[in-house]
Amino acid sequence: MQEFMATSERRAELYWWFSTLFAAELSDAQIAEYDTYDVRSFLKSLSTLDPMREAVAELNDAIARLLVRPERQTALAADFAGLFLSAPEQGALPYESLYRGEGKQLMQAPMTEMQARLDRLGINVSDKYNEPADHLAIELDLMGSLIIRAAESTTADQREAWLGEQESLLHGHLLGWFERFEQACRAADTFGFYGASARLLGVFLKMDANYLSLVKPAPSAD
Repeated sequence: MQEFMATSERRAELYWWFSTLFAAELSDAQIAEYDTYDVRSFLKSLSTLDPMREAVAELNDAIARLLVRPERQTALAADFAGLFLSAPEQGALPYESLYRGEGKQLMQAPMTEMQARLDRLGINVSDKYNEPADHLAIELDLMGSLIIRAAESTTADQREAWLGEQESLLHGHLLGWFERFEQACRAADTFGFYGASARLLGVFLKMDANYLSLVKPAPSAD
């Protein structure tokens, strides 16, 4: 159980970190954190996982260039705006509806489904995000919350239910559109920080899906 708790905390931290990356422009203080021992150690630990090694190396290269980039905060904010706040045909907007909805439009069925999911779970994100419910940052944030709820469960049935919610969100939403978003992001990001971040997130989502398939309780023999 202690191993499950530790893994859950680690998974939630990763989801919340990625959520922060795609939610808003990074401040200069946040950018400076990438030059600290804690963040370097964090990324080094990820690079020990074979599937993540190349993606971490690409992100580390982008970080090294970012840290010495002239007017780095302003420049990265411009990258963010060009990618995620532009017209759909110009950037890589992080909304599920654009990749799964009708006619590549915003605010389609995926948004309605995500809002219904949030309402059913009793989770209100309006105080944190001024975005439609199918924004990538919201879906990632919700995964982190579901992971913690599973970790804090007091019974096996509760834990299984929250693991099921994680699997449903991952397979019913994130994995169904993220690869297309990742491709669009990498193609549009000329500097490479967000493209590298998207690549690493894509690897992590697949690894996490595999983890959930392994930790999920075996079906009853009845």
